[in-house]
Amino acid sequence: MTGRRGERGSALVAVLCLIFTAGIITTAVLALSKIGSFTVAAHVELQRSMYVAEGAGNRVQWLLAADRSLNSDRTLGSTEYSDETVERFLADGVVHQLDYYGQPVEFVITDTVSGVDVSGTNFTSSLNELSSNMDDEDEWLEKVSLAVTLLTDYVDSDDDITPDGREAGDYEEMGMAPLPRNEELQYREEIFYMPEILSVLPPDSDGRLSRVRLIPPDGVTNLTGTASLFSADKELLRTVCGLDDEETKLVLAALDEWKTNRTQISESLDPELYAKLSPLSKSESGNYTVLIRSPKTEKRPFRKLVFSYVGYDTGGPEDGTLKYLEWMYL
Repeated sequence: MTGRRGERGSALVAVLCLIFTAGIITTAVLALSKIGSFTVAAHVELQRSMYVAEGAGNRVQWLLAADRSLNSDRTLGSTEYSDETVERFLADGVVHQLDYYGQPVEFVITDTVSGVDVSGTNFTSSLNELSSNMDDEDEWLEKVSLAVTLLTDYVDSDDDITPDGREAGDYEEMGMAPLPRNEELQYREEIFYMPEILSVLPPDSDGRLSRVRLIPPDGVTNLTGTASLFSADKELLRTVCGLDDEETKLVLAALDEWKTNRTQISESLDPELYAKLSPLSKSESGNYTVLIRSPKTEKRPFRKLVFSYVGYDTGGPEDGTLKYLEWMYL
């Protein structure tokens, strides 16, 4: 009898171990399933947000086209939004809200003629302009001079290396053959091949070279001209407008007040400081950059979209072809 009880006890222990193991496996499977659900849900939400951003971007284009057709005055920074019976849409950096089929979306329109122009042979004068009003900043002047040197060697057709420059042999040693281009830049992102220049023209928080003007394909549109005030950053204000640190802070605060609360910059700044902003443009070029993003109050995942295009009126794009200069999810 004792032997049989021992056998029954051993069988019970084995069954309990089997149940315990099955419980652990079940718990692990459930945990992995829950983690997978969260991961998949976030991924699906991001995928969905890309469609939302694209659809919202299309609507913004037509809102802007309607505004262009209704309002010939495209002067920026002087619009009294509170007096308008219909929402205005200009390239002035103002934050707008949009309900896209129940999905809250925020968007900002700026002028594509913004930042430093490095197209063609303009880069020398454009970069040297960053040295103006900075005579007491030796380190900054050296960085700008190096940027000019590197770009010059990158686009010229000879193999003569200027001091601190870089030619084919140097790029080959760096594992970057067949650089340099030895022609004019085709894309502003080519600056990433010369990382030293990023100390002068750094990417923004999204990784975009927003301080550098886009380079359009030949015959598409003209992006030369004075950079827009409403997308100017600290360095552009200091160098091009000759502002000191305190003045720069005041102007950036005034720009933020305009973009968020639509208070005119001329009301936020004293006339003397406002007059110093004259080197930057307060007019539209007709080329637009749109940033689509989720409002800060929304906590769901959202893939931001930025695109630049040649503007059009309600009659549609010229030749029936919409010309994009940039299209990037962030």
